This record gives sequence, structure tokens and C-alpha cells, in this order.
Amino acid sequence: MSWYQDESLWEVFYDCMFDQASFDLAKQQCPQILEMVGHPVSNMLDLACGPGRHLLGFASFGIDVTGVDLSGYLLSHAANHFEQEQVAGTLVHSDMLAYEPKQKFDLITNLFTSFGYYPEANDNQKVLNQAYQWLNKGGSLVIDTFGKEQLAHTMEPVHLTEYDNGDLRVERPLLINNMRVFANEWILIRGNEAFRREYQHFVYSAQEMETMLSLAGFEDIRIYGSFEGDEYDLSCERLIAVAQK
Repeated sequence: MSWYQDESLWEVFYDCMFDQASFDLAKQQCPQILEMVGHPVSNMLDLACGPGRHLLGFASFGIDVTGVDLSGYLLSHAANHFEQEQVAGTLVHSDMLAYEPKQKFDLITNLFTSFGYYPEANDNQKVLNQAYQWLNKGGSLVIDTFGKEQLAHTMEPVHLTEYDNGDLRVERPLLINNMRVFANEWILIRGNEAFRREYQHFVYSAQEMETMLSLAGFEDIRIYGSFEGDEYDLSCERLIAVAQK
């Protein structure tokens, strides 16, 4: 079983990853994404949608939203949010590579560092290949992740985060396999209990991301360092790829 198939990981670390501030941030990012792509969007697909943070944001613009995720636990949260906010949308319990859409989309997103999960590099390329096929002509794919350059420049051997509820999360990240793979250990201290999980996924430089998108068929490819459209350099915290079909 791959690490991302372990439902207990999402259950234990849910409050750390998806607090209210993360939902507020997603709603802020959605109009920024729409401005970045610069074309009308009537429907969109979020690959690895998690608890539906960005789906809620896009739906507020009258966009027909579809979310796909392998975690039934995260999708149950998304369904609850849809019900609470009276949002109409489609949630699909599926692996990204096994998903077979019945329509094409104006926008496809893969956000919150959800790219590179597959242990075989060719499968990560296949995600981009399929996204290209699922887009309408003129549609865009947006990927939000962190870049290899940023990690190599800023990564700390041990990092501690304290949350408002008193939880402590210790992270022990590494770049391994000739800096191709980001490996991390999370230790969550909650009261008198400690939970430990490990994960790893491929990480890409801006040039590598451009090459993969080009291989998928995209020609108009832009790389940014933030959703505000900042230049991608060592001072930025994210790698945002916008590729138009």
C-alpha cells in the first residue's frame, strides 16, 4: 500500500492540514487562479480535491465543479462542506489515473502539493497526459506544488509547528535519490499521544515541470512563484504551473 492510500494518515493529520485558515486561503486563491488562466471557465475538475476547499471557492463563481480523490475520508468531509454551504457539485471516489470523465473541462487543477505521488515516474507523466486530453481546446491546467530549487535552498533538517489547539507537529524532511524524491517524516504530538507517519513523492524543478507539460502536449506554459503571479526564484515559496491547451 502506498502512503497516500493510508486513510489513517488523513484522519490523524486532518486538523493540521485542513483548518479553517486553509479553507479561507483556498477561497482567496480561486479568483487568483481564474485571473491567471485568463479565459472563461464554465466547468472545472480538481484532481486530488481532498475536503473540497477549492471546489467551494470555484462554485461561488457559478462554475460547475467536479472533484476526484482516492480518500473516502477526505471526500466525506467535502460532501459535508457541500451540504453546509448548499453547493452543487460532483465528487468522485477514484484514483486519478483510473478516473474516466464523461465530459471535458475548461479548467483542471492539482493543488496543495498533490503532484508526484505515484512511485513510478511514468505514472506522474500520465497524469499530465490525461489532463491534456480532458481539457477543452483553450482550457488550462494549473498545478500548485513546491519546486526542487526551493527545497534545496530552504529545507531545514527538523521543523516544528505548534497549532492553536495545542498539537505539535515535528517534520524531518530529506531530498533523496539524487534529489528526485522528497521524503518526510511527520510526528504529531497530541496530549499524551504521539503519531508517526512517513511519506515521499517526486519533486520537480521548474525546467523539469515545463518539460513534462510539453511532453503532454501543452505549448503555452507559464511558471510563477505564487498565485499573485510573482517570478519563480529562490525567494518564492511555491511553484505554480499554468499550461493552456
